[in-house]
Amino acid sequence: MKKFVSSMLIVGLIAGVSATASAGGYSSFNPKDDVNNPAEFAKEFRNFYYKNFPQIPHDKYNIGVYAFDKDSYAQYQDMMQFPPQDDFIAKGKKLWEDYRLPNGKPLSSCVGDAKGLRAKYPYFNPKDGKVHNLELDLINCQLNAGVPKDESWESKKGYNDLVAVSAYLASESRGMKVNVQIPNDPRAVKAFNDGKEMWFRKTGQLNLSCADCHMYHATQRIRAETLHTGIGNTTSFPVFRYSKQKMFTLDKRLKGCMRDTRTIPFKAYSSHYLDLEYFLAYIDNGLEINGPGLRK
Repeated sequence: MKKFVSSMLIVGLIAGVSATASAGGYSSFNPKDDVNNPAEFAKEFRNFYYKNFPQIPHDKYNIGVYAFDKDSYAQYQDMMQFPPQDDFIAKGKKLWEDYRLPNGKPLSSCVGDAKGLRAKYPYFNPKDGKVHNLELDLINCQLNAGVPKDESWESKKGYNDLVAVSAYLASESRGMKVNVQIPNDPRAVKAFNDGKEMWFRKTGQLNLSCADCHMYHATQRIRAETLHTGIGNTTSFPVFRYSKQKMFTLDKRLKGCMRDTRTIPFKAYSSHYLDLEYFLAYIDNGLEINGPGLRK
C-alpha cells in the first residue's frame, strides 16, 4: 500500500508538471525532427535546455544536478573531501596492470592503452554494424580469449572488477572532451535514432520516458530527488552513488531507470542501452569527461 501511494504521488506530480510544461511551450519540441541529420537534431536538443534553463552554463552540464542545485552542490563538496571513487580507481589500476588473459596478454592488447581510452567510447563499429561501449569491449576481450562466461566480468561476481577497471580508465581520460562520431553509414544513423527513440519512449506501469523526467521536468523534484537534465549524462560514468554505496556503470544505471518505471528491463548491454548511450554521448560532445563521478 505504501508503494502504491508513493507511485500515485509521483504520477500526480508529473501530471501537474506536464500541464505546466505544455503551457510553457515545452511540448513544441518534436522528437521526430531531423531523423536523417543527427547533428541538427543534437543542436535542437541542446537548444531546448539552453532556452528553458539559461541559468546553467554549457560547460557545467557535466556535473549533473550540482550545476543548478546549490544544496546538492554543497553536499557534493563535503563528500568530495574524501572521494570514495579513489578506492575504485586504485583497485582498477592494479587490475589493469596485473590482469592477464588466458593467452598471457593484458587487456590493452584488445582495447588499447589506458590513457584516453575512455574518451574513445562509445563508438559505432562499421565491421559489425553495432555500437560498442567500453565495458562490453572489456568483457568481449575476455570471452574472445577463452575466459568462461561465468568467470568473466559479465558475471555477477565479476561486476566489481569490471566497474573498478572502468573507473580507472575514466580517470585516465579526465579533462578530455567527448567527441563521438556518427560516420556516413545508415546503420550508424539508425543506431542514433534508435537511441533517440529510447529516450522518448514511454514505458512501464508508470508510463514514463527518459524525456518525461530529464527533459520536460528537469531541475524539478520528485520527492527528495532533483531531476537532472538530458545533457551531460555520460561524462561522469561510472559513478559512485552515495545512497547505494556502490559504483555504477552507465549500462547498469540505464537498466535501473527502466526498472524504476515498473517494467521488465532489457538484458545488460542490450542494443537498446548501447544505442541510448550512443545518442546521449553524441549530445554530450564538447563536454569534459570527469569520471568516475559522485552522485547522491
